Amino acid sequence: MHDHILSSFDQSLGRIRENVLLMGSIARKNLDAAMRGLLERNTDLCNAAIAADQDVNELEKAVDQLGMQVLLKFQPAAHDLRLVMGVIRVANNIERISDQASSIAKRARMINLLPEMAELGLIQPVYELCMSNLEASLTAFAQSDAVAAEAARLRDKELDAAEKSLDQSLLQVMEAHAAPLEGYLHLIFIARFLERVGDHAKNICEDTIFIESAEDVRYMKNRRVES
Repeated sequence: MHDHILSSFDQSLGRIRENVLLMGSIARKNLDAAMRGLLERNTDLCNAAIAADQDVNELEKAVDQLGMQVLLKFQPAAHDLRLVMGVIRVANNIERISDQASSIAKRARMINLLPEMAELGLIQPVYELCMSNLEASLTAFAQSDAVAAEAARLRDKELDAAEKSLDQSLLQVMEAHAAPLEGYLHLIFIARFLERVGDHAKNICEDTIFIESAEDVRYMKNRRVES
């Protein structure tokens, strides 16, 4: 490959990565706004998270188009091919994370119309684990760090356990109360949306490992990437 062709490939790939990193930043902000809208009973924040989801959708379309152009024009091989394909997959997972944030915001708006629930704060630890995992996953991808990606990937089990524990706690409350159950049901759905965000964050970690180490760890349990 001539230098000017390499430069053009690098520039194209740089644009794709910039769009994906921007998607990650917006999706993270959307999740934060949706959850703050829930915990602070602020419907304006919920509406902002729902509206901003469209920005992530448009960026994903741009990533798909750019990625296809790069594949057709440069026909990359080895690491470069993994990089392009992996980045496109990361974009897809980020788009789905933003979708989950929008779903959380919509449920939060419904909860905000109901009387305050004493148990609302029970979801805070689940949210904090979810956000921590998401940030670790996005950082590992941005830094092309397979070892950090594997460490973040393994933390998904903690989030799964926290979501299950909250689910059981809310079901016990619902069984004990004669009060309307609508708010508790919405909260159970929100916890499940957070767990799905964690799944997509885990996928981002696996894509990062695939890009950097040429290992497909999606179906391996507790497999650690060698540093």
